[in-house]
Amino acid sequence: MRRPISPTSNNSRIYILQLTASLGVLVLIVRLFFIQVLGHEKYKALAQDQYWNLQEIPAKRGDILSSDSYKLATTQVSFLLYAQPKVLLNINDAAQRLSETLTSFVVFEDERSRLEYKEKTYAKIYDSLNLDLYWVRLASGLDPDQKAAIESLGITGIGFEEQPARYYPEGSLASHVLGFVASNEEGNPQGYFGIEGALNGDLQGRPGRIVEERDALGNPILVGGYKRIDSIDGRDISLSINRAVQYMVESRLKEGVETYGAISGSVIVMDPFTGDVIAMANYPTYDPTDFSDFGMSEEENLEGGKKKIERTNLAISQTYEPGSVIKSLTVSAGIDLGKIVPESTFVDAGPVVYSDYTINNWDGRHHGVQTIVQLLQKSNNIGAAWVGHLVGASSIVEYFRNFGLGNVTGIELEGEDTGLIKDADTLTDIDLATMSFGQGMSATPLQVLNAFNSIVNGGNLMRPRIVQKIIESDRVIDIPAQVLRRVISKEASATMTGMLTQAVSGGESRYFNLKGYDIAGKTGTAQIPVNGKYDPSKTNATFIGYLPTSKKFTMLVKLQEPSSSTYASETAVPLWMQIANDLVNYYGIAPDDPSAVEPLKSPQLISEDPEAPKEESAVGVVEDVPEDSILEQ
Repeated sequence: MRRPISPTSNNSRIYILQLTASLGVLVLIVRLFFIQVLGHEKYKALAQDQYWNLQEIPAKRGDILSSDSYKLATTQVSFLLYAQPKVLLNINDAAQRLSETLTSFVVFEDERSRLEYKEKTYAKIYDSLNLDLYWVRLASGLDPDQKAAIESLGITGIGFEEQPARYYPEGSLASHVLGFVASNEEGNPQGYFGIEGALNGDLQGRPGRIVEERDALGNPILVGGYKRIDSIDGRDISLSINRAVQYMVESRLKEGVETYGAISGSVIVMDPFTGDVIAMANYPTYDPTDFSDFGMSEEENLEGGKKKIERTNLAISQTYEPGSVIKSLTVSAGIDLGKIVPESTFVDAGPVVYSDYTINNWDGRHHGVQTIVQLLQKSNNIGAAWVGHLVGASSIVEYFRNFGLGNVTGIELEGEDTGLIKDADTLTDIDLATMSFGQGMSATPLQVLNAFNSIVNGGNLMRPRIVQKIIESDRVIDIPAQVLRRVISKEASATMTGMLTQAVSGGESRYFNLKGYDIAGKTGTAQIPVNGKYDPSKTNATFIGYLPTSKKFTMLVKLQEPSSSTYASETAVPLWMQIANDLVNYYGIAPDDPSAVEPLKSPQLISEDPEAPKEESAVGVVEDVPEDSILEQ
């Protein structure tokens, strides 16, 4: 028998229903509050996304041009190869055929390298095709011919997307100046190193976009809303680099590094009056289109160390102790201060002790009374230390820094090092002595040449200029030459030119001189410090010079650890002369003495004259140098 429903029970059920309904309404109100008030912008954007389509219009990356208007870097169309694994009929067959075709696009030194590359390519493609994805990327940067070769395979489930690719028409020419373009963490192209990195913002431009209204099916509405913002292409950059000179310099540098068994080499050619970098080369070099190992760890990239050296612009990023080329700066400071004149004399009677450490000449010989001209001709360490102490610690540091040492030059390239010049109040007597002939300090090749330019051009320190023009669609922005400051007087500059000319004509460099041409310059051979001590078998060889009559260019040649000889006079000097010979022919520079002109000796030939003096070396120069005076390379 069914029990009757009591009024109390019925009321409870009604109450529960009312409470449930009220809670439901409350939840709905709260939800609507979050959607319409707190989440208004979010849901408005989602709604707009359903009815508005956004397309990006890519901007064209700017070109990089040589001073003679050749394209050194530009952008061309390339193709990305992708696959749809779920559509492929035979993954193994597709991986085999694609890896074989992609391998055929690469040039190898031997069959073993080709097979290893093919196996790695096959493994990567096979693994990608077995991913549980609808779309996978297989390769990029393919040109139209390579695209056609892959299309001819007739593989179902692969396709191509058009994409811009950076192209370097001259190959590896000026690669350290240019840098390269690769994908950043977001997958967007970005410049790294060189001009590509330093001026990435100017080169990359700004992408545009198209916004159009569409219906519920995603189709454009013909009479709907439409907005277009055009892209702004990147700026073109015109460099001071002369394509022909750059090519000559790179070719000669490669020959020189190989001939003299050096680890690396750098050559810089500049206009001393404008600061223009006419050529800047390093060897080893690299291909800016090959950055497949960029960003890999050393475990992933077995040649990581080698690649790092190849990609490093040694001319601006590698500091070293320049050695006796710095004597020209020390002497110019003394001349400018009026402390010495070319005929001033000092006594070279034997080794000299500073702070309980002994300074000696590079060859252990001593010459009695010597003039300042003879100091430069014989690269006399005793004399350089004497001039340094005559000038004084405070003044020598001030002059060196005014010459631009110990600070970046400001050139528009990524990765410039500052070098090191110690503060005057920290210098001991031995520090001042060694600094005066270019040891116990560090600088980059560019800093050394730019400082030397101040001696050549009348006494002004110029900011090195490698970007001459920035070109937009409707205007050209000229980058003017910039004088940073006066370092020495015009009179001191003229005096130094005369002395440096005598240093070459009467010094060790005369054995490889360009016959018929006056040359002013200075050699430098400096031992490389290893574990706190100078290693007599490892040197950096440098020659820096110019033609004093025309002053058309200045040039620095630096070789790291040449094995054929430790002396700059037998390595850097003949290489400098060979390049200078090319340059006088290229520029049509008339000889100072036409009757004396004769063919230049081959750079492979070392003077057989038994009386020919060797270039100064740091061997035996300083005995027991304190560790804090030695700079790690």
